[in-house]
Amino acid sequence: MKLPPIPLRPKINEGLDINDEELNAEAHRLMSRIGQKMRWSYDACRNIAPLTFRINQLKEQEDVIIIAHTYQTPDIVYGVADAVGDSYTLSKIARDAPQSTILFSSVRFMAETAKILSPQKKVIHPSPEAGCSLSEGIAASDVRALKASYPGVPVACYINTTAAVKAECDVCVTSSNYLGIAEKLPGDEVIFVPDRLMGLHLKKHLEGRKTVYLHDADCEVHAAFSSDSIHRQRREAEKRGLQLKVLAHPECDSEVLEASDFVGSSERILTEAKKLGVQDGVAVMMITECGTAERAIAESEAPIELMGSCSMCRHMKRTHLEDILQAIESPTGDQIVEIEDSIIQRARVSLDQMFALSDA
Repeated sequence: MKLPPIPLRPKINEGLDINDEELNAEAHRLMSRIGQKMRWSYDACRNIAPLTFRINQLKEQEDVIIIAHTYQTPDIVYGVADAVGDSYTLSKIARDAPQSTILFSSVRFMAETAKILSPQKKVIHPSPEAGCSLSEGIAASDVRALKASYPGVPVACYINTTAAVKAECDVCVTSSNYLGIAEKLPGDEVIFVPDRLMGLHLKKHLEGRKTVYLHDADCEVHAAFSSDSIHRQRREAEKRGLQLKVLAHPECDSEVLEASDFVGSSERILTEAKKLGVQDGVAVMMITECGTAERAIAESEAPIELMGSCSMCRHMKRTHLEDILQAIESPTGDQIVEIEDSIIQRARVSLDQMFALSDA
């Protein structure tokens, strides 16, 4: 599987307080945790070690928890993050974290979600410009228009939305719980926003039971995959005498999902890939963002046979270690997440409803 290149940096240990012994130990820790010695060599890890060492020092001193989405780069995921996962897992961690400050290494809507769930805490987003095609593909006015068109119909919004959009909805959902939550909503109709492709998958799942009304937006990363690449990789696997298992995220096109063996959230794809990776004669194709493949390589008990190519999210990859260090030391105004109290209160209802229905 083709993975994105590692970030290239100039020598960065100047001005950071770390001695040679600490530097060597940190480099070895990073190389071991990342688990890709060819790509993340000792020299590459030694180059970033002063940053990860300093960040880990500071987060203890400043009472900061660093939360990172699976799609972040390995130097962040394994170098400085205290919690890594998908949107649902991380939203619960943000809600329950004891630290006074949350630094969310991700895209903007995730940091906003953390602020909604922990309004009394300082929430820092190192890369304010890191957006999302889904969250940018719908506005609160679009939800109000759908509600006017279908009065009384419950609105489920994917968590990849702004706080203002969440405030207009009845319940939030994630890629790990949207099917189950939609089933539990009252009535035989549901409005699902903003992901059209995930909505089509939901529509098929609820066929004959509920009518699903959709909004037209999609994830630019997952929408780029095609079923042609799956069929091509299956032929290649057959030539090599391998059984190919294709694991796809529900934000993909319906033809991709139909051609896949498993459909689930990034965290469930990761779990399935690790389970399959220990089986002889099995190769895995992961139809999702590259970060999930990076984690599969690092966390599998045995070397995992990956086929195909992943797709990289340009928004998720905007954050670098330097951004995290700067944001802990001296966050700028746009790095500190602020949301109006009225929006927080209304958006919190939709998130609390998600937790309640997920646990029911």
